[in-house]
Amino acid sequence: MPVYNAKAYVAEAIQSVLRQSYRDFELLVIDDGSTDDTRAVVRQFDDPRLVITENLENIGLVATLTKGLAMSRGNFIARMDADDIAEPERLAKQMRFLRSHPEIDIVGGAIHFFGSTKRPYTHIFPSDHEDIRVALLFYCPLAHPALMFRRTLVERDLLRYSEEFRHAEDYYLWSHLLQRVRAANLPDLVLQYRLHPRQVSSQHGNPQYEASKRVRALLLEQAKVFPTAADVDLHESIVLERFGSDAAYMNSVAAWFEKVELANQNSKFWDQPALHRLLAGKCKEIARRVGIGRPPAALGPRACQYLQDADFQPERFINRLQRRAMHIARLALAR
Repeated sequence: MPVYNAKAYVAEAIQSVLRQSYRDFELLVIDDGSTDDTRAVVRQFDDPRLVITENLENIGLVATLTKGLAMSRGNFIARMDADDIAEPERLAKQMRFLRSHPEIDIVGGAIHFFGSTKRPYTHIFPSDHEDIRVALLFYCPLAHPALMFRRTLVERDLLRYSEEFRHAEDYYLWSHLLQRVRAANLPDLVLQYRLHPRQVSSQHGNPQYEASKRVRALLLEQAKVFPTAADVDLHESIVLERFGSDAAYMNSVAAWFEKVELANQNSKFWDQPALHRLLAGKCKEIARRVGIGRPPAALGPRACQYLQDADFQPERFINRLQRRAMHIARLALAR
């Protein structure tokens, strides 16, 4: 658990770990040169499982994470942030899954957004490895503070965070690591993810977004997809959920998705059925959210690849506040 100026939340975060149903673990808390009362809050805990390390100066999240990995001793390593809350069964469920699935090296789970949002919202990520890999094209489907992974990844020197992608270092890490190891997400809620003005995605929103955008560009390049500037703008409009509301936009989206699929058929970078499921799901989401009132046949053959007549019904059952909460949660993940 890396910590920096988190006096308002760190006690609750530590308590949530110490109260886990699985009790045989070591909690490594690394204070990265906090200038508030964070260290005093951390030091008040008296538990033999808690190991406190204090950096002499602020060295940054990437260096602190790397330091923490080197100090970790368990066969399984779980990540946690100082402003979040772990569900009581988190460690037990994730360890049980990894022990029963030796082919999987990384496991996450569902997270619940709360805090500075009018409507708290639970996000369930793709569970299958191939679906997780293709989802990286739009956002990071592995919530970093909700992950557990095998120590062997550290021993094989595979878990290396890059300063080049600062504020999106985890997104970049998974984008290339999942080409070598397999990951999964539990459908179970494992973490309460706090939204507040001081978190990285709030304080460094634009640099984080730009770094995330570069990750997506690298993925497309590796898949031998060569987008035009207009394609990039269109793709990012989908990532940011700034959808157009007319048939022309829907046709452009279908044409772009077709371009991605055709390139992937040659490069075989992604699993083709998983890619098609993802792109079809995005088309359906756009059609329902904006309520485009035309059947696929009226839009042309490209739209017919991804849509059915039933997909053109707006989501009237989702009220405005719910839609706004979902939008905030997705943007946090896209960054």
